[in-house]
Amino acid sequence: MKWSFVPNGNYQRVEELVNELLTESSGIELAAAVAPYGRGKSTAAARIITMNPCTVYTYFEPRFSLAGLIREIAFSIGSTRPQSTQASVEVIKREISNKRRVVLVDEADQMSLKHLNQLRAFHDLYGIPIVLIGEDALLSKLDREGRLMSRVRKVLKFQPVTQADVTIFYKQSLGLSLTPEHATALQRHSRGDFRRVIVDAAKAERLMKINGLKAVNDSLVHEVCKDER
Repeated sequence: MKWSFVPNGNYQRVEELVNELLTESSGIELAAAVAPYGRGKSTAAARIITMNPCTVYTYFEPRFSLAGLIREIAFSIGSTRPQSTQASVEVIKREISNKRRVVLVDEADQMSLKHLNQLRAFHDLYGIPIVLIGEDALLSKLDREGRLMSRVRKVLKFQPVTQADVTIFYKQSLGLSLTPEHATALQRHSRGDFRRVIVDAAKAERLMKINGLKAVNDSLVHEVCKDER
């Protein structure tokens, strides 16, 4: 199974947000993309950076110190991880002055306020557009400090997987057509979680091979939707 589908037009919405940050400089170039797990946030970000050379991606790990975060951003922008924090900052300044880019920071809900304020400083001092990507807890953290939320130009909330998303995903990834009834059953089983759609599709593909099926039927959908968790 091959897939690169981002559900519910979420990719297009992120793309529009990135383009807005790149082309409309107002001094407020922070944005947030938030959703519960399984809504395709990281998938959308991965596609954005492959399609738009004016974007870079940083995955925040909870182990990162403040210096570690700065070094990772330097690597994302300049493909180097200097030993010193000041050298990392110089890389960021130089690369951003040479070419305006949007920095996508994934797992931002895992950041401390200290980390988030460092990103705010990069935004303020060097005019770096930044999109913070994370779960809903991110907004609670931003709300704790007015100086953070006041710099957020837009909050983009990812929508759950829809029946249409499931239909398109099965067609694009497996070459299978779904009836509205089958798509509805699979969407309900996913509980809006895109990862669940992927797991169910892999199960459907496996069952079809085992049983020599060429098309989706009621029995297959029933078997896929059996709750084994």
